[in-house]
Amino acid sequence: MMPMRVPLLIEMNDKNVLVIGGGGEGVNRARKFSQAKAKVKVLSLEFDPKLKEIKGIDLVHGDARDDKLVEELVSWSDLVVVALSSTELNNKIVEFAKKHGTLYNLANDADATEVVVPFEGNVDGIRIALTSEGKSGLVVRDMLKEVKGCLTTRRDLFNLLNIMHEIKLYLKKKGIPSLRRIEIYKKVYSDQYFQDLSSRGKTEEAWRRFLDLSREVVGYDIS
Repeated sequence: MMPMRVPLLIEMNDKNVLVIGGGGEGVNRARKFSQAKAKVKVLSLEFDPKLKEIKGIDLVHGDARDDKLVEELVSWSDLVVVALSSTELNNKIVEFAKKHGTLYNLANDADATEVVVPFEGNVDGIRIALTSEGKSGLVVRDMLKEVKGCLTTRRDLFNLLNIMHEIKLYLKKKGIPSLRRIEIYKKVYSDQYFQDLSSRGKTEEAWRRFLDLSREVVGYDIS
């Protein structure tokens, strides 16, 4: 069956994350979720020294072949990450995850995983997440650099983004109903003169154009 994965951004603050495997990939996943303020436990017989440098995570010394221990930890988790070099234990861990309603990320099997952890970047507050779903992480890293480089050169888009955000906040503050706001957004954004002014950083002129266009929609001056 073809995977039917949907891209999402999920608030991980205070979520419980279990990482099974204390090697290099376990370090990467534990660090990522710890930085997102999740409660992280790492299960392994041996731990990469870098894991001990990550503040706030709980290192659980134990064997991933211990079904009772693994199921107990999986039942605690909102997400379990399998970061083992072998796929030998995947089926058993997935079985426990499904039993307890826990999402699972198989770092060692891109085809069978339920949750994909993408490569991510940020350009002035615009978050980018890319994945090839297992084809080649090395290539995707280069693709991410290309996307970031492209956005970095498009200051016109960021000018437009910032003024559209200000418009959104302004209309909410003015108490304009949501359906009417959407109508204004579409009219303003599709206006070539407004886009030209915004893109060139002519904020005051663009704002006046927005007020004129919004008046055409609501029938009165909202300034």
